[in-house]
Amino acid sequence: MRMYGYTSEELQSFYDVLDRVVSEVADRELRITVYEMIHRLFEVADKGERDPARLREAVLKGFVAAEALRGDVEPRHWRAA
Repeated sequence: MRMYGYTSEELQSFYDVLDRVVSEVADRELRITVYEMIHRLFEVADKGERDPARLREAVLKGFVAAEALRGDVEPRHWRAA
């Protein structure tokens, strides 16, 4: 994973994706560290991916149902009161 060689616009886009994903992970109470999220994002970014929706999918893959990753299903946040 490299974290250099990106434009400031790309880095801002990555930050925006991570910011939204961190909130989503907290809302869903998923067990994934910020370090792992960053690693997953840059892993696909290193391969040329820049689409925010696909970056989000790569970060959440294996933690969220495939239907929810594609946005076909409204996310449901179930929490005990």
